[in-house]
Amino acid sequence: MKQFNVRINVTTEAYFDTDIEADSHEEAEQIANNLVWNDELTDDLRQHAEIIEERYDATQWFVCECGHGFNENQMTDNEECPACETPIPDDQLEE
Repeated sequence: MKQFNVRINVTTEAYFDTDIEADSHEEAEQIANNLVWNDELTDDLRQHAEIIEERYDATQWFVCECGHGFNENQMTDNEECPACETPIPDDQLEE
């Protein structure tokens, strides 16, 4: 089995209304902002969230016999460990 690190980037949007008592528009908006950032509207955010963009970027990781860990971007052109130049076993390489 090969090892991968996958960076997951999911962008969501949530639209919903909540009732707030305030003396002005600005105060109502500030209270709403505080509710969001203090995690008091987490359930509403999750309930109304919609994924608008997603991206997944996988990077393969290797651990050489010498114990050095590195990713595919650090590997030499000869498919060797950058620390000791030991060849990477074929079963770890992408086909």
